[in-house]
Formats: sequence, C-alpha cells, structure tokens
Amino acid sequence: MELISAIKRGDELSFNHAWIQRHEKVYFYFLKKTKSEEDAKDLLQTTFLKLWQYRTSLSEKYNLDQHLFSIARTVFIDYLRSQSKLAKVAATADDSAEEPSQLPGVEEQQSLQQALARMPATRKNVFVLHRLHGYSYKEVAEQLSISVKAVDNHLAKALKQLKKFFLFTLICLLLVS
Repeated sequence: MELISAIKRGDELSFNHAWIQRHEKVYFYFLKKTKSEEDAKDLLQTTFLKLWQYRTSLSEKYNLDQHLFSIARTVFIDYLRSQSKLAKVAATADDSAEEPSQLPGVEEQQSLQQALARMPATRKNVFVLHRLHGYSYKEVAEQLSISVKAVDNHLAKALKQLKKFFLFTLICLLLVS
C-alpha cells in the first residue's frame, strides 16, 4: 500500500524498487505467452511504462501485483491484436517482396527473403513496409499500431541484422571461390 502511494506521488525510487522486485515475474509471464524473448522484453517495458503513465489512477484497494498484471493482460491483448494485423501485413509483404521490380535479380531476392525469414515478425514488417513499400515512419507506426520510436528501433535492428547476414554470405562466397 505504501509503495502504491509513493508511486502515485511520482516517487521514482519507489517505482525503481517495484521494477527490481517484479520485472522478472512479468517478463516470464510474457515469455510464456509469446515464446519470444524480444517480444517479452518489449511487452515488459510497455507494461511498466503504462504503470508509470497511469500511476495517478492506481487504487490503493488493490496490491501492486494486481495492478501490474491487469496492465500486463491489457498489453498482451493489444499485442495479440497487433499480431493479427502483422499477419495481414506479412501476407502482403511476402507477395510484394516477390515482385521482380523490388530487387535487381532472383538471387538477390532469395537472399533477402532468407534474411527476412530470420527476423522477428515486427522487425520484418517494419523493414518491408518502410524499405520495400516506401511507407513513412509514421505510416508504418499507424499500420502496425506501434510508436514511431519503435519503428526507428526495429528498422535499425533490421538493417544491422541484414548487414550481418549479407556480410556472412559474402565471406562464405569468398571462401568458396
């Protein structure tokens, strides 16, 4: 109860204390549900961010775990909704990524498809929408129901992953030659 009161007042130290005590429990909740470490981490951060954003509306009738897991359930439901949208976008992305006009040749397309197949769904869809379809960051964010900052982060990670993939492929080709 005292912890909730302190968080409601905006006490960052109390919020950090709540994070330290509870983040693993919430992380494993999401990991069990999503089977993805990256998604679980994203959902964990979103949950604690929402806890902080809505701290003034916390009720002292309930303990912090009840509030936290109520938020976590809502965040997970939002995640499931976005995954449903992502599946639709992925279907479109798979179709359009096969268009010859997107890449110079078939081999390059196949390499890109292999690299994209190794990416988490959100990262792949951000890359496809922005780089292959020409959507702006804002349009991608709206399409996938994520923030513009998340689009930027996913795109940076996608480009880094593609760079590693193609560098590895190039090294393998040089070794075989």
